Amino acid sequence: MPEASSQAPSTQPKRVSLWAIAAFTGVLVVLVLMGIRLVQNDATPVRLGEAPKDFSLRTYTGEVINTADLRGQVVLINFWASWCTTCDQEAAFLEQAWQHYQLEGEKQGVIFLGVAYMDTESASRAYLADHGVTYPSGPDLRSEISRIYQVKAVPETFILDAEGALRYQKIGAFGSFSELQSALEGVLAFSLD
Repeated sequence: MPEASSQAPSTQPKRVSLWAIAAFTGVLVVLVLMGIRLVQNDATPVRLGEAPKDFSLRTYTGEVINTADLRGQVVLINFWASWCTTCDQEAAFLEQAWQHYQLEGEKQGVIFLGVAYMDTESASRAYLADHGVTYPSGPDLRSEISRIYQVKAVPETFILDAEGALRYQKIGAFGSFSELQSALEGVLAFSLD
């Protein structure tokens, strides 16, 4: 008769492979990063009539502009990118409007801010030069400004009244100078009331 095995089950703890630990740690890190990104993107969108959070924009000329310092003026914020094909024609309308309101001087109280969205500095600078853009423009480092406005694509334009509240939003490009001017005039009229 065959002898029965008299070996008792092993009481040594099972070794967890280093690969399993590394895989678990990797999955955990990815989940934490996804959670952080979801929380960052979970900000409620700015609604018309509400004042968005103020931000500072360091322009490509080195000037720092803080929107909190612009109260009393209508502020047009345009998100653009050098790789955006629909931004090309709109750039001409924006520059034309900027020049128009600058000719009117201080009494108009309009400032434009161009915000380069997900773009490289060299490409952005080349775009500004190619399109003759003279209004203040700068990069959106770490997407901080675009998160405030919940920008999903470019171009997008937001116009704040003299009190800093959002009064106009345009998703997509302006089709003409007159469309852009009409939007600005509407916010200016609201700001004067």
